[in-house]
Amino acid sequence: MPEKGPENALQEATIDRLRAEVEGQRRAMRTRAVIEQAKGILVERLACSPDQAFEHLTRLSQDANRKLVDLAADLVGSVAPPEADPHPPAGDEPPPVVGPPTAPRGRGRRVTDQAPVLAAPGQRDLSTGGFAARYHLAASALSCAESPDELAALLMETALAPLGVSALAVTRLEPDGALRLVASHGVPAHQLSQWQRIPPQMSLPLTDAARRGATVWVHGRGEFGRRYPDLTGQDLVPGDTVCALPLRTGEQLIGAIKLGWPGTCTPTADLQRHLSALARLCAGELLRVLALGPEGGGAPFPAGEPWFQAVLDALLDPVLILHAVRAGDGTVTASTVAASTVTDGTVTDGTVTDGTVTDLRVVHANAATVDLAGRTGAALTGRLLSELYPGMVASGTFRQLIDVAVGREPYLGAAEQFVEVVGGAVHGSSMTLRATPFLDGVLVSWRAHDEQERREAQLAQAQRLAGLGTWQWRVADDRFDCSPEVFRLLGLPRPARPGHLTAAEAESAIAPGDRQAVRRAARRLLDGERAAALEFRIVRPDGVGRVVRAMAEAVPGPTPGSPVLAVRGVVQDVTAWWRTEEALVATRSRLAEQVRRTADEHRAVLALQHALMDVPGGPPTPGLEVAARYLPAESEAKVGGDWYDALSLPDGTVLIVVGDVSGHGLRAAAGMAQLRDALRGMAFTGAEPAQLLERLNQMLCHLGGGFIATAVCGLLDPADRTLTWARAGHLPPLLVHHGAARHLELLPGPILGAVPHGVYRSTVLRLDPDDLVLLFTDGLIERRGEDLALGLDRLARAVEDYRVPGLDGCLDHVLRRLKAPNPRDDTCVVGLRLS
Repeated sequence: MPEKGPENALQEATIDRLRAEVEGQRRAMRTRAVIEQAKGILVERLACSPDQAFEHLTRLSQDANRKLVDLAADLVGSVAPPEADPHPPAGDEPPPVVGPPTAPRGRGRRVTDQAPVLAAPGQRDLSTGGFAARYHLAASALSCAESPDELAALLMETALAPLGVSALAVTRLEPDGALRLVASHGVPAHQLSQWQRIPPQMSLPLTDAARRGATVWVHGRGEFGRRYPDLTGQDLVPGDTVCALPLRTGEQLIGAIKLGWPGTCTPTADLQRHLSALARLCAGELLRVLALGPEGGGAPFPAGEPWFQAVLDALLDPVLILHAVRAGDGTVTASTVAASTVTDGTVTDGTVTDGTVTDLRVVHANAATVDLAGRTGAALTGRLLSELYPGMVASGTFRQLIDVAVGREPYLGAAEQFVEVVGGAVHGSSMTLRATPFLDGVLVSWRAHDEQERREAQLAQAQRLAGLGTWQWRVADDRFDCSPEVFRLLGLPRPARPGHLTAAEAESAIAPGDRQAVRRAARRLLDGERAAALEFRIVRPDGVGRVVRAMAEAVPGPTPGSPVLAVRGVVQDVTAWWRTEEALVATRSRLAEQVRRTADEHRAVLALQHALMDVPGGPPTPGLEVAARYLPAESEAKVGGDWYDALSLPDGTVLIVVGDVSGHGLRAAAGMAQLRDALRGMAFTGAEPAQLLERLNQMLCHLGGGFIATAVCGLLDPADRTLTWARAGHLPPLLVHHGAARHLELLPGPILGAVPHGVYRSTVLRLDPDDLVLLFTDGLIERRGEDLALGLDRLARAVEDYRVPGLDGCLDHVLRRLKAPNPRDDTCVVGLRLS
């Protein structure tokens, strides 16, 4: 052998170092989860940072002279004990798990030693908290397992060895009920080779635990021999005391695990709960590692696999996969079972019976599944068999299926009558039912012997509901073979047997005006056309007319060019559809007319509005700049009654008004014209704005025009540089003074036309040179779903941002910023400025 050189020695040292690092990392990963959980608990209890929590945990470990991971597991176990078993063992209730005292919360608090109270090192494995700590250590370690054997080794190291367990074996449940050995620890190799697969009929602690879903204890080899006398040779798991537990994930049983103690072990209530929790933990992790690679055999349960479901869907007969539902995860001891009679997994001498199979749940149904009541697989999946088929319970068939799940023997039923009452209706059928054990349950299939009769009844029902009949015209003897529905459509007596009509009888049922069209369609089919469809009217003997649609195809002769042998097809009553189509045509015509009238009204409203806005406002006033904009709503149906006016009066004042009439369309435009003209006439009396609005309100209330309106009315005196204004339910004007915008006060004044004796008040606003006043309607600032104050603020900001002289440019800028026109309302804005 060549001598090792320096390079080879360096490589070997590097490899050893890397292996040690990898193994160290794996050990750290096994305990990291529980340490992180403990840190999280301290962070919450002590209101500190994660780093401070870790320092605190380290200090407690040093003070107690214990491993950091053991102390962390005690802490997590005391705060978060394992979840309660959904199938608890019978017997005394477990003692309550008392959590640690809660530390006061506070922010910026210094970490102290006031952590949760932990058990002393010598006491923790004998207490409920010690079991919980071991559980969390196991959960952290098992989550890192990558193979079934590694899973068994870690389970032994972290949780079972401290309990005195010396050997364990893990098995998975196969479809036929057998148990397949998938992992072990502490079991001699020659034993493993002999126990790779345990048949379902063999009586052992493992098979009993899997069959009953119950924990089985055997104390001493003598008890083992009395309980299992047929076993020759050595058992799979060595030990003086053995315990077999079912492996469950939720309601599903996936296998069993067996533990062995070299001496005596007394199963206290705490120990039993701890072992049940470890079994549930092991079951979940076992499914994970089995699916990682082929060495574990893949996922052990084909019922949920798409390929297996596809195989079942390819079968012509219905197939159900039923899962056994058990009363609970009970405990059976050998000392009380030796002289007991076991039936269906139940010990009859008073020992624990919680593993009894009480029902079967449907977990999958193939595509062909349709039961007596016509329910498909989707309606059956997830439900209990006893709830679905109470008649099966009463007849004893349900008990036969329970026996299959428990005894693992197939059931081959004979043809018998099954009767079920579903939804108040009685359903019956003659069927043959078969069942075989499958995983922790039963695979059931059946065949209905009156399926053809049922399908024919369904077809007749579908024809009746759809008003559909089938027929065949035999050309040679000029006769029609018709289904019963054809006779019902024609109003003829329904024959007791398949009926016939002559060609003359069939033609006489057709309305005279449509007979020629039917003859032409028949001639085209006889001349070689493959198919035809036609709607025509029929007249029944009672004089009632119907509209039917016939679809037909020709049956050609045996050789090309030979005469047509027959014409077959269907006929359907489409009277309701035809009448609906007529109603739709009439509705479309009315809608088109309504659209035309709406468009005409829209054009009339726009023309009226533009005509009113173009009315002269008198001679121009020196030093006064006035600009206005009116934009109708984007929606044609929303053109409304927004309006404005600027009128020079004989005394030198100027009337400035902006208003909004309720409603839309021609009626709103007419009301706008009425208000505008009335206000112009009243303004020549010299009345103040409040008086003008009061008289306008009295006029509207007296005339009862059917609408209301809002307005802001002002009289501008250029000589005194004052604006006297009042409002009637309208938004107040906006004043821009030295570049700052503000909305004027909200003066009292009800809506015009609302109350006959409304009170309005005028106020005087003095204007400085270049002050800007804007009067506007709500369409400028209002947006759907938005607060009105936001729109008012947006208007003020837009005006302040415009610094260029010119009133027209300012209004255009405001309209752009506020995204006018409004989709739902008119927009009107008037600006005035005294130079």
